[in-house]
Amino acid sequence: MSHSSKQKKGKRTATDVFFDTVGAVVPSCGPALRLVELGQERPLKLSEKLVLFYNTPLCLHCNCNRAKFKEEKAKMLSIRGSAER
Repeated sequence: MSHSSKQKKGKRTATDVFFDTVGAVVPSCGPALRLVELGQERPLKLSEKLVLFYNTPLCLHCNCNRAKFKEEKAKMLSIRGSAER
């Protein structure tokens, strides 16, 4: 592999940067689902709770994972509720 082809792999386009920025600003189902699943394994840190709260609306443009999110969040809350007793 030549040096120039290694450089091209590491370069990020303006489109990559744009979608990363949008993904960080607009609530998304990916981080929300990951945090709900993590919350079932262990208590969430304050910063993780804030990210979960921010991403709870999920994707505003679709219902792609809304049912799964609600189901997993209910499991998380029941696990956390029984662990605190």
